Amino acid sequence: MNALKMLFAVILGFCAIAVAAQYILTPLYANLGSAAIIVWFYLDILMAISLIIALAFQLQAKRAADAQDPDGPNLSRARLEANALFYATLIVALWFFRNWFDLLTSTPLGNQSVPTQVVWDLVDGFLPIVLGITAGRLWRSSAPTPDRE
Repeated sequence: MNALKMLFAVILGFCAIAVAAQYILTPLYANLGSAAIIVWFYLDILMAISLIIALAFQLQAKRAADAQDPDGPNLSRARLEANALFYATLIVALWFFRNWFDLLTSTPLGNQSVPTQVVWDLVDGFLPIVLGITAGRLWRSSAPTPDRE
């Protein structure tokens, strides 16, 4: 299971770096025709897969943190972090999937309204953060330590 977690951590980390780089570099080559939209098309597929993976692991972490204190609503740091990260990723996923489905059904492809493009800016800004944090947590939780060997 640790090897699978490490693989998912690498996928999430790669997606976070790729989205951040593409978001920053798109204005440099946006006037070259459809190159930017093609790159974003393939990145969107990776983003969708990464968000599903992240939500699955964060839900597991949220449930584990919530189960540590079933008797009351005591707020520990671990519980706050798990819940905040889960709900932040859930919001980004809702924004992403709504805009992605709108993008796929737009005619011509990529012809979206200005408010929709603003939401894309939010997604492209927050997604690397939540995926990067999730990747780091997965990597640390699955990395071998001298105690586990």
